[in-house]
Amino acid sequence: MRGIGRFVAVIATILTLSSGVFAEDAKPDATLELTQTSVALVIGYTWGGGTLTFQGKSYPVEIDGFSFLALGVAQAKASAEVFNLKRIEDFNGTYVAGSIEGTLGAGAGATTMRNQNGVVIQLFTTTEGLNLKLSPEGVRLNIK
Repeated sequence: MRGIGRFVAVIATILTLSSGVFAEDAKPDATLELTQTSVALVIGYTWGGGTLTFQGKSYPVEIDGFSFLALGVAQAKASAEVFNLKRIEDFNGTYVAGSIEGTLGAGAGATTMRNQNGVVIQLFTTTEGLNLKLSPEGVRLNIK
C-alpha cells in the first residue's frame, strides 16, 4: 500500500504544478469537505455532498459527475483547498478534472479541477471499496 501512496503523491504533485495557479505562499480562499460514492465500468458516475467554508460561513454543496477510464465501486471522503474564489457565486459550475485513484479495500486519490470561472480545487481523497481510476472527469458542484 505504501507504493500506491507514493504514486498518488507524485501524481498529485504533478497535477498541482501543471495547474499553473499555485505559488509557494498561495493560501486557499476556501476549504471543501465532501463525501461521495462512485461506480464505474469504463464510464463512471459520482454523487455526494459536503460543506464549503468560505469567508467564515459554511455552505452545503452537492456533487455529481462523470469519469472515463474508471473501474469499480468506492466511497470516498475528501478534503480540498479552493483557490481563485473571490465571490461565492463563482463556485457553482462544471469543473474539468484530472483524477488518479486506487482502492483495494482502502486507498487514496488526488484530483485537480477548474471551473468556467477560474476557480481551482485541489482535492485529496481517502477511499473504501474496489476501484481504479486514471481519468479525465466532468464534475458539477453546486451550493444547495
